[in-house]
Amino acid sequence: MVDFQQKKKIRKVIYSRVTIFVLFVAVIFLTRSVYDIFTKERISAENLAMTQKDYSALEARQTTLKSDISRLNTQGGVEEEIRSKFSVAKPGETVVMIVDSTSSSSTDSQGNKKSFWQRFVDFFKTGSIFNEN
Repeated sequence: MVDFQQKKKIRKVIYSRVTIFVLFVAVIFLTRSVYDIFTKERISAENLAMTQKDYSALEARQTTLKSDISRLNTQGGVEEEIRSKFSVAKPGETVVMIVDSTSSSSTDSQGNKKSFWQRFVDFFKTGSIFNEN
């Protein structure tokens, strides 16, 4: 009989409102802690993805720079780089510069043809049929 009464006291303490309230507060505290850890894990995963992307870009740049260095270690590569940057020629060679010509037709700034009357008015404004803006 004593054993039954002890069990009854233990159940009364366990199922009391105070115990349930304390357990409820503990569950809320643990839930909040788990959520904080989850958000930190998501941020860490995003940072890891960004770092891996940066790392792969740096590896690609390193590969490009190594190929440029190996190209510049040859006489032909140095000559090619100097010619492309400075527009120079060897003795006996000539440098040809191709320049686009600017047309002096009767077009406005957007490239549209001007009408006869617009050219007529421009003639009296500028003294020329062709307006060179």
